[in-house]
Amino acid sequence: MPAKQHLPDSEADVPPHVIRQVLHLMASRGHSAERLCKGLGFTPENLCDAGFRVSYRQTSVLVRRAMQLWGDPAIGIATGARQTVVCFGLPGLGMLTCPTLGEAMLYLIKYQRAAGALTTNELAVVDERHFSIEVNTRFHDAELEPFFIEEIFVSGVEVARSMVGSHFRPSRLELRYPRPVYASAYNEYFRCPVVFNAPLNRLICDMAWYHCPLPTHDRFMQASLQAQIDQLLSADAPRNDLVESIMNVLRASVDEMPGLAQAGAALNMSERTLRRRLAELDTSYQRLVDQVRYECALDLLRRSEMPLVDIAMATGFTDARNFRRAFKRWSGILPNQIRQGVPAPRLLMPERTA
Repeated sequence: MPAKQHLPDSEADVPPHVIRQVLHLMASRGHSAERLCKGLGFTPENLCDAGFRVSYRQTSVLVRRAMQLWGDPAIGIATGARQTVVCFGLPGLGMLTCPTLGEAMLYLIKYQRAAGALTTNELAVVDERHFSIEVNTRFHDAELEPFFIEEIFVSGVEVARSMVGSHFRPSRLELRYPRPVYASAYNEYFRCPVVFNAPLNRLICDMAWYHCPLPTHDRFMQASLQAQIDQLLSADAPRNDLVESIMNVLRASVDEMPGLAQAGAALNMSERTLRRRLAELDTSYQRLVDQVRYECALDLLRRSEMPLVDIAMATGFTDARNFRRAFKRWSGILPNQIRQGVPAPRLLMPERTA
């Protein structure tokens, strides 16, 4: 029987920026972040990890839980209004290097996935006087479409106002879905005409805003800063959210890795089911264990002066000799070569069954 293909909505391919803001919002009303995250394969502590990624599936489940507890259908607007340019991570910092608001928006769209977008966004010229930001959801989900569309448009306007002034106002907002009961909240926030049941989801703005200069721009630093940010944003291929959840469990105890049964228990899954799910994803538990050990070893080799014997112990080995052998198998080079400046390759070890 051929291996099953995992669903695209299970790819852990975006930073959890939306989840962070939803949890902040819910915490303001006394709701537990731990409870909202329960069973999703991550904890609130994981959200502090710069390399942590989530899937649409994980985000949509958490958003549905929040909507039920929040009680206000305008939760997407409230979530987007919390966003700042820093909330977009490195793409947000890259925006600050741009000379105009329009170029900053193009930069953000270029790296929209790295900025945490769960929608697909495009900037287009409408006519000689207007440009638009068009937004589409990545997955058909009629219940959550308003949330994700509201969040992306409101966060974009919020950031634009922080960059060029609170007087920023779009010319028109068009939305594909029917007029909601809280439609007045749109007019209050966007301060422009709003049309529902439109052919597209798009925010139309005067071209003057596109050319509006940014006070943070430095023409001498723009190229070098963007080059550094571009390098940092060259991300690995997305992982499945189950794989990412297992790796989170493993990262919490690198020096004493849990067995397959223990990892399954942490994810409310039997050992047999976990083994089968990993086989369907064409990987193995041992592969993930070695991936986490390799990542940890690289971090310690690069950022510390720890002796190899201590790095060996920190990554679950009994002595430096076994660590060296494993590292050579993983990477094709020796640990000391990393400290000599040799670039670290991806994990080279072939798949093995657990």
